[in-house]
Amino acid sequence: MGFCRHRHNSTRRECEQRQKQHLRKELCPGLICSSNCDISINISNVMPLGDHQRQNAVTASCTALCLRNLGWDISEPSIQAGLEETQLPGRSQFLTQEEASVLGLNGSSTVLIDGAHTEASAKALSDVIETVKPEGPLALVVGMASDKEHLAFAEQLLSEVCELKTTVLFSEFSASPLPDIVLLTEASIAGGNSRTMPASSLKELWIAAAQDQGIDHMDIGTVSGMETPECIGNLASSSSSSGKCMLIGCQDAPFSRGLIKVASQLLESRGADGAAPGLICVTGSLHLVASVLQHLEQQ
Repeated sequence: MGFCRHRHNSTRRECEQRQKQHLRKELCPGLICSSNCDISINISNVMPLGDHQRQNAVTASCTALCLRNLGWDISEPSIQAGLEETQLPGRSQFLTQEEASVLGLNGSSTVLIDGAHTEASAKALSDVIETVKPEGPLALVVGMASDKEHLAFAEQLLSEVCELKTTVLFSEFSASPLPDIVLLTEASIAGGNSRTMPASSLKELWIAAAQDQGIDHMDIGTVSGMETPECIGNLASSSSSSGKCMLIGCQDAPFSRGLIKVASQLLESRGADGAAPGLICVTGSLHLVASVLQHLEQQ
């Protein structure tokens, strides 16, 4: 395999791109990694949602086809079946209604769990939410480790809204919905709290991100996960001088399933009569997502 030299008319990026193209042709000549594909595999039914997961499916398919070229007995139907039956717990995973009921929900909200914890994965999560196009209100339940880029993560999940404000007239633009509720919690990392980011600190960062992006919001303080209906009603009616706004609160304690129930009740209280079910997205850490799945397994 040859490598190109950097000349005056060749940038480093162009050189690296040519190297990657050359490598793909060496590994997968004439297959899905090449521009001259002689095979067609449908990835429209891949279970994990999002363009990033479809790209992962393409990469996995390419690998399988390369192995087949080396003599492995791998059929196209097997690859297709593998793609369609693959499930990634905690990655763009929608809980069933039965699973949601274990968390104390009555069917008024759908729950999405995703272990996104970086700026890039937050962008991918935004794309997933935009793909499913929830008609009802949106709540985020977020817990993170202390060594992550917390502000960049928050800004990414809110950035689509700001981009929408700068849309050129007559152009089409699709954006993830603005969260109605953001509840910060504490994710137990590897069974302990030494690497846990305090929920109160996360809340301050989310408030800063909302302020930077000009998003109308209100700090509702601390929630316990055991609020009374009257308390929920008072929190849901919180508003700013300009009307209904995004509510940001925190649970200064390890995540409990009661927090998801509070998120659902807040969404229900803020929604209009006959409104579509809300969407609750639990994200920020694979450890937090594991806590949700653990609650389901204990039932």
